[in-house]
Amino acid sequence: MASDLMDIVRGFTPAHADLARSAGIPALLADEDYVEALARVVYYWAYPGVDTFGRTSMWELMDGKAGLQLGILPGAPKNFTGGLADYLSPAQRWVVSPNNDTIYGAGFADLTEDAAVIQTPTDVAAGHYWTIQIVDVLTNVVHQLGSASGTPGGKFLLVGPGWSGNVPKEFRGLLRVPTNVAGVFPRSYAAHSEESQRQARVVLDQIGMYPLAENRPGQRSFGYEDAAKTAIFPPGITAEMLAADPDAGRPQWVKPESFWSDLGRMLDFNPRMSDADIPMADQARALVALHRSDAAYRALLDHAALRADVALHQAATYTQVGQDAGNGWQRQPGAGRWRSDWFGRALAAVIYIYVNDFHEAVYLIRGTDSDGSLLNGREHYTMTFARNDLPPVDRSRGGFWSLTMYDKDAFMLADSPSGRVNIGTVDLDAGDLEIHDGTLTLYLSHDEPDDPAARANWLPAPDGQFCLIIRAYVPTSAILDNTYQFPDVIRSMQ
Repeated sequence: MASDLMDIVRGFTPAHADLARSAGIPALLADEDYVEALARVVYYWAYPGVDTFGRTSMWELMDGKAGLQLGILPGAPKNFTGGLADYLSPAQRWVVSPNNDTIYGAGFADLTEDAAVIQTPTDVAAGHYWTIQIVDVLTNVVHQLGSASGTPGGKFLLVGPGWSGNVPKEFRGLLRVPTNVAGVFPRSYAAHSEESQRQARVVLDQIGMYPLAENRPGQRSFGYEDAAKTAIFPPGITAEMLAADPDAGRPQWVKPESFWSDLGRMLDFNPRMSDADIPMADQARALVALHRSDAAYRALLDHAALRADVALHQAATYTQVGQDAGNGWQRQPGAGRWRSDWFGRALAAVIYIYVNDFHEAVYLIRGTDSDGSLLNGREHYTMTFARNDLPPVDRSRGGFWSLTMYDKDAFMLADSPSGRVNIGTVDLDAGDLEIHDGTLTLYLSHDEPDDPAARANWLPAPDGQFCLIIRAYVPTSAILDNTYQFPDVIRSMQ
């Protein structure tokens, strides 16, 4: 393999670049152009993998510990999951575009030497939504277990690409991942009532991952609620620092200035990829080898990474990402099941990394109103669902929908005046929304509406630019094929 890589690397330099009268220069420039173009494509392809591999630093921070990273994020040692006891705090500035509908869990598996146990719940009320999303290092959803797919309670064996052996008799099945690193993300639906929150925690406490070496007969309790009482901080970060500045120490998971070194470490740890990613992985390894071995090309590759990073972040906004889904909403049709859509996967990694398989949850986003103007809290907007035409999700399998408000950086409002950061099924089930003759109108603005009925259906906006996301969990075919159209966002003439 190393010999093959060096043959490719040597091929990036013309055989006779030093011909008399500079006759070799055009070939040299053509080769450099090719390398630079390839480097920018590889940057997009690899961005989610470098991001994910960077997050495995959690293993060292949480080694031998149970608690919450920074007191707000689920964290766990290698091959374990951690979990929250409530929604992710709207005040946090570490996770972009989180939901406010489920209680989260998270963990990362190292499958180089051993397997892990994935446990699913056996005690779940009918219609309660839960899922375990399992992704490879490049954020491709490899497995999506849960209420939507009718996954039975019990244990599954999670293995990497090199595993061979027999599945223990008590296990329900085998879950293979094409890379050595896997992300494992449990979620449990929680409405606003105390009883619903309790039920969500009960279900989440039955969901998670632990090393196969620790397997014992029967189901285990993960103890997330007790662990959530302990805050664990990275070196140099304190609770006081975060209180004063929520962005304090927020990681930059992908750094263009060290991209090729970081990519090399990710590839070394994950020598195998999914079939759709193998061709680009080979190209990436060649460029990493070139970066390591050639000083002249090293500068070119570093510059290409910087340019690609700027371009990616300019494109990755709620205003620009996705295809038209009707009435001004945008959607990435193959979200989660990316295959060879490397560009779409990179965009998602920036604005809402680890999206579920689109069969599990459809995400619609926007940053503009019906006139194509940027959304801004100083304006007043409405969204009106026609009579008896609320989003068609499958409630029997736990389906729900919500509209979440984010600031221009895709974070929730830390100081929402009503305490509401999203609106949807949870509010309808609680009877908190005003519906007139089967019609539901939502009001979006920074200023509180004067009318009591509008105030009941108000989703507060920041004092400035904002963006929106609709989540439809367990969508029916009408949502999947765009037959159902979500209402437009209309600016009111005050």
